[in-house]
Amino acid sequence: MFAVPRFPFRCRRSWASRLCIGLLALAGVAAGAADKPGELNVLHWWTSASERAAADLVAARMAENGLKWVDGAVAGGGGAAAVKVLNERILRRMAPKVAQLIGQSMNGWADMGLLLNLDDVAARRHWAKVMFPTVMAQLRANGHIVAAPLGVHRINNLYVNTALLRRHRIVAPADWDGLLRSAAQLRAAGVVPVAFSDEPWQVATVFEALLLGEAGPALYRRMLVQHDPKAFEDPALERALLRLRAWRQLAQPLAPGAVPNAERPWTDAVADFAQGRAAFFIMGDWARGELGTLALEGGRDFECRAVPGTAGMHLYSIDTLAMLTLSDGSRADQEKMAELLGTATLQLGYNRIKGSVPVRRDVPVDELDPCAQASFALFASPATPRVPSFVHRMAVSEVGKSAIVETVHQFALNPNQTPAAAQRRLQGLLRAIGPRAGAAASSSP
Repeated sequence: MFAVPRFPFRCRRSWASRLCIGLLALAGVAAGAADKPGELNVLHWWTSASERAAADLVAARMAENGLKWVDGAVAGGGGAAAVKVLNERILRRMAPKVAQLIGQSMNGWADMGLLLNLDDVAARRHWAKVMFPTVMAQLRANGHIVAAPLGVHRINNLYVNTALLRRHRIVAPADWDGLLRSAAQLRAAGVVPVAFSDEPWQVATVFEALLLGEAGPALYRRMLVQHDPKAFEDPALERALLRLRAWRQLAQPLAPGAVPNAERPWTDAVADFAQGRAAFFIMGDWARGELGTLALEGGRDFECRAVPGTAGMHLYSIDTLAMLTLSDGSRADQEKMAELLGTATLQLGYNRIKGSVPVRRDVPVDELDPCAQASFALFASPATPRVPSFVHRMAVSEVGKSAIVETVHQFALNPNQTPAAAQRRLQGLLRAIGPRAGAAASSSP
């Protein structure tokens, strides 16, 4: 008897694969949402002020080209809630025509035959020529292009509230020792040094930046791209875990008995930073987009630096939208939208708002802020170590990502768990996930 599956799972190339796809079709995958011609229901998790503005820009450009963006925003969980809604909509015969699917999480959907093949679009628009090879590699599943890219985010950013430091006559720190000294001065002045949230994906986002700083790109790739269990025995992992706990401690309230860190939206942490309630913040550059909506521009009120130990490295995530395979004659509209997403004009407008940078090599970025220009230059340079984010689905599957995030989260919040225990659990998880095919491609420009 067919039970409702827990997606995304992989349909293997066998009789089971055909059975899997057939069962999904019976569940209503081919039905789609009841949109009119030219309307494209888009399921995504862009719900902050800056994300909403970026999505609105895409919608406006679509309208100029005879397409209508029918919004299907799902808030929360770093995208986990949206993926759950996508699963449910497919099973209820309400599949959207477009969904925000990114990185390795697309492989399972492609294996089930659910993602539209965009090879013709990529060929017509010369994506392989104008887009970064690293971006192109993240668009492929089973040898085909299955998503349209919008922007590249850098994860390993340390934001420094320069206005707050000036107010307390503190010199902006250049390394971890300087950060710790500045934090001590701020706490003595009655200021919580670090903006933080205990939401699992946010904790893990901080951790992966710290891990890159402690391990370096080669060891990071062995751990989270190549899935080498032996790599998790390295002392760099213990150092990163302990630094995560120390960083979280710097965000604890000053008053005795005050409520400690909570699982709050990332936008709340951005607001703490922007309003001078915290001096430091580690987060992907979508936070820079949000800071722009809070009237903090360029380097006047804040600086965007690399997390100490990661200067010259680019820990990346790539925004993409996938088109679902439907039998309602919407393919032409879906391909038209995919072509539009890759155009230079839309790329520049979207990324200026979102905080990310264009996926095209030929887009001038002099109109972007200094943080974005630095990110683009790093990503474009052949000499830059580019490493994929595991938290944001670039390095591991949805299931693998969730398991690693939960392990890191439990360690950060449980002072009784030893780093060695966390290392063993992570080692076991990656051994269970197994080696990743074609992992070396992640570091190409």
